[in-house]
Amino acid sequence: MISETDAVARHEVVVVGAGPVGLSTALFLADRGVQVLVVDKRDSLTAPPRAGTTVRTLELFRAIGLGADLDRLCWDGPAPFRSMVKDRANGAVQQEAALPERYARLLAECSPIGIRATMSQYEVQQLALTHLRRRGGHVRFGAEVVDFAVGDDAVRIRMDGAGPVVCRYLIGADGARSRIRELLGIGLPDRQVAARLNTAFFRADLRELLPESATHACFIRNEQVYCTLFAKGGNRWSSHLMDYPGKPDELAMLSPEKTVRLLHEAIGEPLPIELIECTAWEAAIGTAGSFRAGPVFLAGDAAHVQSSAGGLGMNTGIQDGHNLAWKLAAVLRGTADQSLLDSYEPERRTAAEASLALSYRMHRGYCSHEDVNRLYARLAEDYLRGMMCYRYPADGAEDLGGNQAVPGARLPHRWLADGLSTLDLAGTGWALLTGPDGAGWQAAGDRLDVRQLADSSVFTELSGAEADGALLVRPDGFVAWRCDRLPADPADAVRSALRAVLRPPADR
Repeated sequence: MISETDAVARHEVVVVGAGPVGLSTALFLADRGVQVLVVDKRDSLTAPPRAGTTVRTLELFRAIGLGADLDRLCWDGPAPFRSMVKDRANGAVQQEAALPERYARLLAECSPIGIRATMSQYEVQQLALTHLRRRGGHVRFGAEVVDFAVGDDAVRIRMDGAGPVVCRYLIGADGARSRIRELLGIGLPDRQVAARLNTAFFRADLRELLPESATHACFIRNEQVYCTLFAKGGNRWSSHLMDYPGKPDELAMLSPEKTVRLLHEAIGEPLPIELIECTAWEAAIGTAGSFRAGPVFLAGDAAHVQSSAGGLGMNTGIQDGHNLAWKLAAVLRGTADQSLLDSYEPERRTAAEASLALSYRMHRGYCSHEDVNRLYARLAEDYLRGMMCYRYPADGAEDLGGNQAVPGARLPHRWLADGLSTLDLAGTGWALLTGPDGAGWQAAGDRLDVRQLADSSVFTELSGAEADGALLVRPDGFVAWRCDRLPADPADAVRSALRAVLRPPADR
C-alpha cells in the first residue's frame, strides 16, 4: 500500500486506459476544467485502427469545438448498413443491401454531421490526446495499476512504473479484460460467446480493385473464405475472417502465411500485402454486474463487451464517458449533489443494452448467412436505437419516426435559418430552448443559457409544445424537461426542474 511518506501526485480524476474511450472521457472532463490523468501500461496509439465512428461520436467532438479537426480527419465511408456481397474483391457485385428507405432518410437527416463521415479508432485517439493535453490533461504511458484503496474522500492508487497517485474519482476504461473491474471483484455474469474470429489488419492498394468500398461495406463469400474487407483510410484495411475450410471451433491463431493466403483468396489477386497484425478473439457479448463501486466507475468494454457487428462498441463507450464527464464535473464543482452520479449506471446500462442487442442480432444474422436486405430491414430500428435513439430510462416507447424532443432522449437535430443546428444552440452546458413567444423565460436565465428559436414551426414541430413553451437540455444534449406553455413563474419552474436533477448541496 501507499505509505504516508510517499510523494503522491494528486488529480481530481484518474482514467485507466488510453484507448479511444479512456482518452475521449478524459478530454470531455478536461474540457469542463477537471484535473485529469490518463494512465496505461502500454502506448495504445501503436495498435492498428480497429473501430470506426458513428455520427453521434462525431457530434460530441464537434460540440466541444473540434469541428475543424473533424473536417480535416474524417473521410466519407459507407453509410450505415450500406453493403455488398462479392465472391472476390476483383469480381462482380452479387448483391447490394441497404436500410429500407424510411430509415435511410431518418439517418440522413438525424445529425449536422454527414452520415457517411467517419474516422478510425486511431484518429479518435490522436485527436483526443492532442486536445486533452491542450486543455491541461496529463497522460502517462508505461504505468500499470497494481491496486487501489478507497478512502472517505479519495482513491489512493499504487502503480508499477510510476509513483502513487491520489484522486477523487477513478474510471476504468481499460478494456474487456479490465484490471479495474477485476480489482473491484465485478464479473460479467451474462457474458456469452457469439463466435470466435480472426481479424487481419493490413496495408494494400485495393482501391482500384474495390472502388465500391468507398460507398459499401464489403462481404466476400467463396469456397475458400467468408470474410469482410473494410477500408480504414488510405491503404489501410481490416478483414474479419469469419469462416474458411478447416476452421476450428476453438479460438486459434492464424499464421501470417495462412492469413495472407486467405486475404489473397478474398482479393482475387496475389498483390502485395503488408500484414500488420492478425488477432484471434472471441466475439463476446455481456455486461458487467455493476458499472460503479463508490467513487470507481467502469466505461466502455470494461462495462460492456460486444461483437464488432453493428459498429457501435467503441461509440457506446465514448458516450459512456461523455455521460459521466458532465456529472463528475458538476459534483466536483459543487453544483450538484453526489446522488447525481447514481444516474450513470442506469442510464448507460440502458444504452449498452440497446447497443448489445443490435450487435448480437447482427452477428447471428451474418453467421447464419441470412439475406442481408431482410436482415437490415429487421434490425433497422435496433441500429437507430442503439446508435443514439435510446431513452433514459428505457420505456419501450421510442418513436423513431417522429424524431421529436422528449424528456430522456437526445435533443434532435434541426437546421435553423442561420445555418446552425439545434444541437449548436443547446451547447455543452445547461440550456433552455424556447419558442418565439417565450420571452418570459428570460427571467430563468441566471443559471443557464436561454436560447429562443425564432421560427415557430420549427420549435413546435421539434418540441411538441406551444410557441411559448420550453425545453430544458442537459449538458450532454439530452432533454431533461419539457414545458408546454409559459407558466406563471417560469424562473421557479426551471429551478424546480434543475433541482430535481442536480439536487445541489444547498437544497439537501
